[in-house]
Amino acid sequence: MNSLYVFLGGGIGSLLRYGLTYLVHKFPKSVFPVATLGSNLIASFLVGASLVLMMKMKPAHAEFFQAFCIIGICGGFSTFSTFAKDNLDLMERGYWLIAGLNILVSVSFCIGMVYLGRKMLG
Repeated sequence: MNSLYVFLGGGIGSLLRYGLTYLVHKFPKSVFPVATLGSNLIASFLVGASLVLMMKMKPAHAEFFQAFCIIGICGGFSTFSTFAKDNLDLMERGYWLIAGLNILVSVSFCIGMVYLGRKMLG
Protein backbone atom coordinates (compact mmCIF):
# COMPACT_ATOMS: atom_id res chain seq x y z
CA MET A 1 0.00 0.00 0.00
CA ASN A 2 2.91 2.37 0.69
CA SER A 3 3.89 2.13 -2.98
CA LEU A 4 0.53 3.61 -3.91
CA TYR A 5 1.01 6.48 -1.43
CA VAL A 6 4.48 7.21 -2.83
CA PHE A 7 3.08 7.09 -6.37
CA LEU A 8 0.22 9.49 -5.59
CA GLY A 9 2.40 11.85 -3.55
CA GLY A 10 5.08 11.83 -6.25
CA GLY A 11 2.51 12.81 -8.85
CA ILE A 12 1.33 15.70 -6.71
CA GLY A 13 4.90 16.82 -6.03
CA SER A 14 5.78 16.64 -9.71
CA LEU A 15 2.76 18.74 -10.65
CA LEU A 16 3.67 21.29 -7.99
CA ARG A 17 7.21 21.46 -9.35
CA TYR A 18 5.90 21.90 -12.89
CA GLY A 19 3.61 24.70 -11.67
CA LEU A 20 6.45 26.48 -9.84
CA THR A 21 8.71 26.24 -12.90
CA TYR A 22 5.90 27.55 -15.10
CA LEU A 23 5.34 30.52 -12.76
CA VAL A 24 9.05 31.36 -12.49
CA HIS A 25 9.44 31.31 -16.27
CA LYS A 26 6.65 33.92 -16.55
CA PHE A 27 9.11 36.46 -15.08
CA PRO A 28 12.21 37.88 -16.77
CA LYS A 29 14.70 35.13 -17.62
CA SER A 30 17.67 34.71 -15.30
CA VAL A 31 20.82 32.68 -15.79
CA PHE A 32 20.47 31.47 -12.19
CA PRO A 33 18.19 28.39 -11.89
CA VAL A 34 15.61 29.99 -9.59
CA ALA A 35 12.87 27.38 -10.05
CA THR A 36 15.14 24.47 -9.11
CA LEU A 37 16.51 26.30 -6.08
CA GLY A 38 13.00 27.31 -5.00
CA SER A 39 11.56 23.83 -5.25
CA ASN A 40 14.52 22.32 -3.40
CA LEU A 41 14.31 24.93 -0.61
CA ILE A 42 10.56 24.47 -0.16
CA ALA A 43 10.85 20.67 -0.22
CA SER A 44 13.74 20.76 2.27
CA PHE A 45 11.68 22.88 4.67
CA LEU A 46 8.71 20.53 4.28
CA VAL A 47 10.90 17.49 4.98
CA GLY A 48 12.14 19.07 8.22
CA ALA A 49 8.63 20.04 9.30
CA SER A 50 7.26 16.62 8.31
CA LEU A 51 9.85 14.82 10.42
CA VAL A 52 8.62 16.68 13.48
CA LEU A 53 4.98 15.95 12.66
CA MET A 54 5.80 12.26 12.19
CA MET A 55 7.22 12.03 15.71
CA LYS A 56 3.85 13.10 17.07
CA MET A 57 1.87 10.48 15.11
CA LYS A 58 0.93 6.91 15.79
CA PRO A 59 3.34 4.56 13.97
CA ALA A 60 0.76 3.51 11.33
CA HIS A 61 -0.06 7.13 10.50
CA ALA A 62 3.62 8.08 10.47
CA GLU A 63 4.35 5.32 7.93
CA PHE A 64 1.62 6.64 5.60
CA PHE A 65 2.77 10.23 6.13
CA GLN A 66 6.39 9.37 5.33
CA ALA A 67 5.44 7.48 2.17
CA PHE A 68 2.96 10.08 0.90
CA CYS A 69 4.46 13.39 2.04
CA ILE A 70 8.20 12.94 2.47
CA ILE A 71 9.05 10.34 -0.16
CA GLY A 72 6.17 11.14 -2.52
CA ILE A 73 5.35 14.85 -2.48
CA CYS A 74 8.74 16.18 -1.38
CA GLY A 75 10.60 13.69 -3.56
CA GLY A 76 8.52 14.63 -6.59
CA PHE A 77 8.76 18.35 -5.86
CA SER A 78 12.50 18.57 -5.28
CA THR A 79 14.99 17.36 -7.81
CA PHE A 80 18.66 16.64 -7.53
CA SER A 81 18.88 15.52 -11.14
CA THR A 82 17.68 18.91 -12.39
CA PHE A 83 20.05 20.60 -9.95
CA ALA A 84 22.95 18.62 -11.45
CA LYS A 85 21.80 19.35 -15.02
CA ASP A 86 21.41 23.07 -14.32
CA ASN A 87 24.93 23.26 -12.92
CA LEU A 88 26.44 21.31 -15.80
CA ASP A 89 24.65 23.60 -18.26
CA LEU A 90 26.01 26.66 -16.44
CA MET A 91 29.56 25.25 -16.50
CA GLU A 92 29.37 24.32 -20.18
CA ARG A 93 28.25 27.86 -20.97
CA GLY A 94 31.17 29.29 -19.01
CA TYR A 95 29.20 30.47 -15.97
CA TRP A 96 31.53 28.80 -13.48
CA LEU A 97 31.01 31.38 -10.74
CA ILE A 98 27.22 31.16 -10.98
CA ALA A 99 27.38 27.34 -10.94
CA GLY A 100 29.59 27.42 -7.87
CA LEU A 101 27.31 29.92 -6.18
CA ASN A 102 24.28 27.78 -7.01
CA ILE A 103 25.93 24.68 -5.54
CA LEU A 104 26.98 26.53 -2.38
CA VAL A 105 23.64 28.27 -1.89
CA SER A 106 21.52 25.22 -2.71
CA VAL A 107 23.33 22.76 -0.47
CA SER A 108 23.80 25.08 2.51
CA PHE A 109 20.35 26.67 2.33
CA CYS A 110 18.56 23.33 1.84
CA ILE A 111 20.27 21.94 4.93
CA GLY A 112 19.24 25.11 6.72
CA MET A 113 15.64 24.72 5.55
CA VAL A 114 15.43 21.16 6.91
CA TYR A 115 16.74 22.49 10.22
CA LEU A 116 14.29 25.43 10.15
CA GLY A 117 11.37 23.14 9.37
CA ARG A 118 12.27 20.91 12.31
CA LYS A 119 12.75 23.83 14.69
CA MET A 120 9.54 25.63 13.74
CA LEU A 121 7.39 22.61 14.50
CA GLY A 122 9.59 21.02 17.16
